[in-house]
Amino acid sequence: MALNWSSVKPEHVSAAFELLADKGTLIGKRSGLVVRQRGAVLPAKEVLRVAYRLANALPEKTEVKFSSGDGTLNILRKLGFDVDRIPRS
Repeated sequence: MALNWSSVKPEHVSAAFELLADKGTLIGKRSGLVVRQRGAVLPAKEVLRVAYRLANALPEKTEVKFSSGDGTLNILRKLGFDVDRIPRS
């Protein structure tokens, strides 16, 4: 099933960011893509996964799989977010 990224709006990304920040989601060793908001830095793909679930009213446990790192950055940039690639540790 193809994902409908046009359903994701800035408010979904902001809400996802807040949810993950409240959970204390950290950037893992494999994470090279990040999104920044209000001084916090979180894994971009995880933020986008949660935003997609919120935008499409999917249950929290729904698996949202996608592989494109550049696609993740492009979607988040188009929505007005500060995203970047950082060196992997």
